[in-house]
Amino acid sequence: MTRFVAFLGGINVGGHRVTMDRLRAEFEMLGHTEVSTFIASGNVLFSAPSGDHAVSIEAHLAERLGWPVPAFVRSAEHVVSATELRPFGPVAEGQTHMIAFCRSVPGVDIEQFDSDRDRFEVHGADVHWLIEGRLMDSRMTLKALGKALGQPCTTRNVSSLVKLADRLR
Repeated sequence: MTRFVAFLGGINVGGHRVTMDRLRAEFEMLGHTEVSTFIASGNVLFSAPSGDHAVSIEAHLAERLGWPVPAFVRSAEHVVSATELRPFGPVAEGQTHMIAFCRSVPGVDIEQFDSDRDRFEVHGADVHWLIEGRLMDSRMTLKALGKALGQPCTTRNVSSLVKLADRLR
């Protein structure tokens, strides 16, 4: 069994409310074990045989919840490594480091969107994003980022991911 994290897009935003108890139950219905959630924003930890679980999770949640839920699944080992990566060096006070989890390696030069407020660096199917200020200070919106990458993605703040990684160790 492998430990995974599913980063779900659109959970508890835009009227798509679901309790973490319900989300855990849905993952258990899929046969996953050791299911837990982290923060009420669609981070689900689970154990399962190795494989690509995103498609089955998306289909199951769309049927059971009644709306599409994009799923971006990473191994626990990958999440820990991604949080330890510091492509921009130490993050200074007043900066925000985000990671966009994508379906596949972006086929676009995302660094072309670098600006005085935003810097991007691709690492596999993850895009690290450094913002001078907070997310709301960025010139790049989450929707625009997905469009620029040419594929769906979901983002998480590295500060939260570090806490998640501590649970995975």
